[in-house]
Amino acid sequence: MSPRPRTVDDPTILEAAVRVLGRIGPEKLTLAHVGEEAGLSAATLVQRFGSKRALLLAALKHTVIGMNQRSDAAYDSHESALEALFASAMDRSTVFGGPEVIGNLLAFYLSDLADPEFRSIAIENSRQAVDGFKKLLDRAVADGEIAAGYIDTQQLAETIYSLTMGTLFTWTVSGDGNYRTRIRRELDVLLRPFRRGPRKAAGLNHLDIERPAKFVASSFGV
Repeated sequence: MSPRPRTVDDPTILEAAVRVLGRIGPEKLTLAHVGEEAGLSAATLVQRFGSKRALLLAALKHTVIGMNQRSDAAYDSHESALEALFASAMDRSTVFGGPEVIGNLLAFYLSDLADPEFRSIAIENSRQAVDGFKKLLDRAVADGEIAAGYIDTQQLAETIYSLTMGTLFTWTVSGDGNYRTRIRRELDVLLRPFRRGPRKAAGLNHLDIERPAKFVASSFGV
């Protein structure tokens, strides 16, 4: 007899887990909560993943998948590498929500760094984010948008990653304004001395200003 087909695939379950993490945080989360969100029983999740830890580890791994393709996608959908860089920095994640949701996701991201498996995934997530920023910076230099010769794009990419993470933390604490608008403004201040031509970022579409902050399973590919 062939095995019964799965009615809910793993990515759907992992995205459900991230939504629950955003609502209640890692400490309160149970397999029953995730099962209810995904339309499955807790017993089914035990059979599929084995434990809460294994499920959360899989959820964190899920956020890293495809990160290498994001900078290429951003570059392909914008007229310039620099605008693609701004877009990539503003759209770092996938779960909808405000500061409380993001605070819960950050709590999860930081809570298990003592666990070698969780830490290795977090390190890989950071590495891929920096690599993506560097790739876009290198393209901006090649396209003449950023002056060449006196910047180290690796160091600047690492600084951009630090800026985006720092802004995410401070915005989560203050809750003031819109994250997308804030990160674009701060990134503009950082990059302005290196830009060739206009020293200010191109104008924001009104949707960039009004749209609520978005944070995705794959940002919280922070």
